[in-house]
Amino acid sequence: MPNKQTILWVDDEQELLKPYHMFLESQGYEVQSVSNGDDALELIGGNNFDLVLLDEQMPGKSGLEVLTELKRLKPETPVVMMTKSEEMETMQSALGKQIDDYLVKPVSIIQLQASVKKILDKKGLVVQEMQKQFLQDYGRLTLRASECAKFSEWAELYKTIVEWEVKLDSFKGLDDTVLELKREVNSAYAKFVRNNYLGWVGKTSSDAPLMSHRILSDRIKPLLKEGKKVAFIVIDNFRLDQWEVIRPLVAEDFNVSTELYCGILPTATQYARNAIFSGLLPREIKENLPQFWLENSGDEESLNQYERDMLSNYFERQRMSDIKCAYYKVNHKESGENIIRKFGGYEKNNLNALVYNFVDMLSHGCTELFMLKQLIPNDSAYRAATLTWFKTGTLHDMLLLLKKKGFTVVLTTDHGTIRVMKPTDITGDKGINSNMRFKTSKSMKYKDKEVFAIAKPAEAGLTSPEVSSSYVFALNDEFFVYPNDRNEYVGRYSDSFQHGGVSMEETILPFVTLTGK
Repeated sequence: MPNKQTILWVDDEQELLKPYHMFLESQGYEVQSVSNGDDALELIGGNNFDLVLLDEQMPGKSGLEVLTELKRLKPETPVVMMTKSEEMETMQSALGKQIDDYLVKPVSIIQLQASVKKILDKKGLVVQEMQKQFLQDYGRLTLRASECAKFSEWAELYKTIVEWEVKLDSFKGLDDTVLELKREVNSAYAKFVRNNYLGWVGKTSSDAPLMSHRILSDRIKPLLKEGKKVAFIVIDNFRLDQWEVIRPLVAEDFNVSTELYCGILPTATQYARNAIFSGLLPREIKENLPQFWLENSGDEESLNQYERDMLSNYFERQRMSDIKCAYYKVNHKESGENIIRKFGGYEKNNLNALVYNFVDMLSHGCTELFMLKQLIPNDSAYRAATLTWFKTGTLHDMLLLLKKKGFTVVLTTDHGTIRVMKPTDITGDKGINSNMRFKTSKSMKYKDKEVFAIAKPAEAGLTSPEVSSSYVFALNDEFFVYPNDRNEYVGRYSDSFQHGGVSMEETILPFVTLTGK
């Protein structure tokens, strides 16, 4: 049975609307109603409605104010404005904000039915056309995957898939098809990484992409040399699709330039983010700055406690001691508000580096907390939660402040994350690490075809926790399980968000430069 089309009715006169609700439901529609704009926007942020019926005059936010916010959140959602006034100025203002129809109160059942049917029938045709276009593009995208010969080509392919993925959030019924497309393309991408990664890290490949340990030297340092004040923002565990859903909000105030870079392996905080802030590969950190390298710990955050020191050390090595830089970590809303409040003491710095941890905490929470896993069961909900965080947290306010103070903003991440589905067996000694997407140990057994194995860590710029240690990375949407505890691990981690391995989601990452409009 097909899903019912859903209508959200926003009006403060709920009692008077009951007969209309009953009529619409008798016609096969599912109707939800709220009496004010704030409740409406909260619902719209977390759900995809096929139509919104919006009262023009309400206590609190007016219908036009709600319409503006609604179109920022879900620009593709059709809206019918309900008004007691036929004044053309009001209607022209609303029409300029892309309403699809308007009805003058009191509305007759016949008028309501005609407007709803016209819009939803049209939307049904749009959905069919969108589905048709995507299914036609499916074959072209998989063909492109077989032809990609450079990282830049893979990055463009992944960007196209993400654009489709975000676009299809508003339409029902294609989730499994999108997952299958990503799985098929990721399989080809994993083979590409296996064949080329060591050449990129070892600088023997002329097609080597920008990688984590080159960000400071290749992107941040040139901006500082030009005399620009730079805000370097790293959102931990932030994917390209999550950037794409917040990009329209950022673009209202900034000129946006987006490129894609390759995160180093393992795509885990200890390795990738330390590489970003030191300008070195993990093995180089351990050899040259041993006081800043911790080999392993049950507490992931403790493995990154020296980022401030590594950043300062980088400028010392570059003989740029005149650069005034500062580092801040934002773990919750209060710490973000505190930095904004005290920014007067930081605005003369040449470089302000900020790490935002919310998205990483969200992905871990989806694994550890049953309720959160139910609320965020898929990639679409993960994107929606990220958008809500950006709208209600302090990062957006920080960006606006940085614009006002004349900073060039560089926004990026250390790695992404993937929703894992398929377990793959591995065994190792007692010293094996706990990450579900990569393992390092001196004695491991696994299926060669199901992993990317690096037998000599030094070739990949990696440390060796023990003599004869090697690394293996899970591919596509697989995750490692131990055969003796297989059912426990499968039950706990299947359909959760993990990072550390090889997939487009984890390694093809947004690197964004923002300049104020």
